[in-house]
Amino acid sequence: MTISSSTPGPDTIISTDADARELLSALLGPALRRQLWAFLLASNGSQLPIVIPIDGIPVSPSEDELRSIVASLGQVLDEYGPGGSILFALERPGDETPHGFDELWADGLHSAANDEAVEVFAIYLVHDDGLRMMKARLSAPR
Repeated sequence: MTISSSTPGPDTIISTDADARELLSALLGPALRRQLWAFLLASNGSQLPIVIPIDGIPVSPSEDELRSIVASLGQVLDEYGPGGSILFALERPGDETPHGFDELWADGLHSAANDEAVEVFAIYLVHDDGLRMMKARLSAPR
């Protein structure tokens, strides 16, 4: 993974896959452990000053766990960035080939966001060598 020498500023707009990759590459280095990151984006695509790491995530999340995570993040988003979206980064050591763990989390978060009417910008996998998009934008009007 290439780490940018400068962190994207508060005026950076995240509106494309390239924008999201630049942000994640600048803020997250090579994968160290299994965890989930949530970056909250305002309705105009600017990153809100809220980054939520969720450590110790289970290999096989339950539907209730996923819905709880997404619903909680949706409430924070409603309060601080109404009309915005969540950019998820699923971090785990290893190569870029999606594992069952990755697919369970990406599919589960995507489904929970749809059920909870939370907009997701995208879900990325952060691995030893870089980033891989697991799920594209999900628009779920609140």
